[in-house]
Amino acid sequence: MQRPARFFSFNKPSDWEAGSSANLTVREDGVTVSRTEKYSLYRIVHAADIDGADAVADFAVGPGSKLYVLDARASLWVHDYENRHSEPLYSPGHRLFSHRALLASRGDALYIADPVGERRVFSVSPSNGQLLWAAQEWNGLELFPLATAADAGRNLYTVVPLDCEVGPLGHPEVPQGGRIVILQWSPSGEVTQLYEHDSLRLEQPCAVHALRGRFYVTAAEPGSPVLLDAATGTTIAFRPDGAARAAFGLAPEAGKPAGLSTGGGGVLYIGDSSPGNARDERFILQYTMQGELTAKVSGYRERADKLLHDDRGRMYVLDAEQGAIALLELQSRVNASAETGLPEGWYWSGELDSAEDETEWHKIELLADIPEETQLRVSYFATDETFGVLGGRVVDYSDYFADPDVPNERKWRESAHLWSEPIVNPKDALLPNAKGRYLRLRIEWVGSDRTAPTIRRMRVFFPRQSPIVHLPSIYQEDPDGTRFLERFLALFGSFLAEMEEKIDKVSSNFDADAVAGRYLSWLGGWLALDVADGWEEHKLRTLLKRAPELYKLRGTRQGLARMLHLYTGVEPYIVEHHQLKTMQETSELRLMFQRLYGDDPYTFCVMLPPECVRTDKQRLMVERIIEDQKPAYAEGKLVVLQPWMHADMHTYLGINTVLSEPTLLTLDEQSSMPHHTVLIDVDRDKRIDIHTRLELDSELE
Repeated sequence: MQRPARFFSFNKPSDWEAGSSANLTVREDGVTVSRTEKYSLYRIVHAADIDGADAVADFAVGPGSKLYVLDARASLWVHDYENRHSEPLYSPGHRLFSHRALLASRGDALYIADPVGERRVFSVSPSNGQLLWAAQEWNGLELFPLATAADAGRNLYTVVPLDCEVGPLGHPEVPQGGRIVILQWSPSGEVTQLYEHDSLRLEQPCAVHALRGRFYVTAAEPGSPVLLDAATGTTIAFRPDGAARAAFGLAPEAGKPAGLSTGGGGVLYIGDSSPGNARDERFILQYTMQGELTAKVSGYRERADKLLHDDRGRMYVLDAEQGAIALLELQSRVNASAETGLPEGWYWSGELDSAEDETEWHKIELLADIPEETQLRVSYFATDETFGVLGGRVVDYSDYFADPDVPNERKWRESAHLWSEPIVNPKDALLPNAKGRYLRLRIEWVGSDRTAPTIRRMRVFFPRQSPIVHLPSIYQEDPDGTRFLERFLALFGSFLAEMEEKIDKVSSNFDADAVAGRYLSWLGGWLALDVADGWEEHKLRTLLKRAPELYKLRGTRQGLARMLHLYTGVEPYIVEHHQLKTMQETSELRLMFQRLYGDDPYTFCVMLPPECVRTDKQRLMVERIIEDQKPAYAEGKLVVLQPWMHADMHTYLGINTVLSEPTLLTLDEQSSMPHHTVLIDVDRDKRIDIHTRLELDSELE
């Protein structure tokens, strides 16, 4: 007689935490490779997408999906890339600024800085192009803006040379030791702060026009700009008081740095404007504010001459060589392993102890989602010992595989002789040659860039169970034949075991707390109520639990009220004919009560507030409940109460009408209206039951 099968279950996070993992995320719904958010290409805006525009020279990000695009003819366009609509803000020939101008924007503020224009720094309205303020010089110094950016507080930052003189050819130049500074401008056009650093001094004289494209600025937060000197690879982050917070050089991978922007969490992004033939080595690099290189944006490998971020976290990249603006969006991706750089993860189980030496382990069952182009690989080994020789030394297996200081690649290499051949994508697989008290599992998740397998449940069965024991002994005499027959019959054994498990658990299908979704609706159909599909799950679950009690009250006022309260969440008002009989004897009220409630003694009204019957589906469901729960000889009418007061209509004090102490009606800070004032329409004088709708054109407090 076979011993009953037992199994180890990996079903909850605590079950998986007994082992060790790498690059995996353990959740209640399963175990999968960790994910991260990476920038991926969302859209590319070319000059051809803007009807009438020339090559793109610069751009800024506006609200929503708007871009402000400056072209080679100095035209300025407002382009909505989602709706593919463009409008010129400044047409060619306006002469307000040149094609060398620099753009910056935040919110409803658009700034233009032109090193060769009549107005060097100015702000315009992006809705109509109206000039708001302009500056040609500061503290008597002529301005030559080299870079510009705006922050969330609508402050403008411009990089300018502070020491300029006229060169031999009559052109402005910065002398040796000349200072490069950042000026902060308020939204009204006043300089409120100056940022400078000793490293921002030129080592040799340089013409101002030759400094174009060397400096880049961004604002991590209001008052805290960051400046990049692409020629020296120096990046400086400033505090609001003007002092330097951090200064660092770029990593060797920086290539030809160009473009600087700040993403969420104060992360810096620096682009690469290396020539087109260097595409394979070109990345947008991600740094912390302390200068640590943390990642490479692999979703974009083209030239980057300018970087910007919007409030939604999207990154915008200008490729001046192609005249295109690329939009990069954060998307969920499978995280790459730090050891291999591939989207994969590993799990090493703790020892599964059968408590008996020479146990023959039976099989493994996996409930897993395995998308196309992904794999799960399961290897195992069984032993009666807890110690072994790995890497030329005696180790405790549990300590060795759980040691985070031993790289996974080394663990696999040193213990390769112990493990079985991997079982690929197993759902129900035998464990041949797994004999020993302790069993260990090694599972490898192999994913793609976007998807990875997820193990929702795993079971490891022992001891070996085989239907062959029920066959005549002749089928067990040949060892080779026996092994084949065991594998063949294992398939039928799995079918039978699965069937028996379903039979054992069939009672849970009738438990309202144990089922959900379509199974709960199916169970609701057992109530002989044609309402189950229209109920929310938690309400339907409560209905199922209270069904015996409600069936006893079916056809009564109390039963109808409880059903409606269960569905709507509010107590309904039910008015029956006998409640109005005395009042209907008064001739003045008879007609009004007949209009409101009818004169049929077998008719009743159910009144509910409007928030309970917002949609036609809800109204239909309430009417079906009334029809199902009412007595067979009666008729129920649904009345949806409205939040206004109208005499002779359904107006009920304390229900949909409120009276309070008279107060003044305040029109503005200087005017008010006494409580006894009456507002009327022409030809409707002093008739409160006409054109008086609570919360629409009147209010009682």
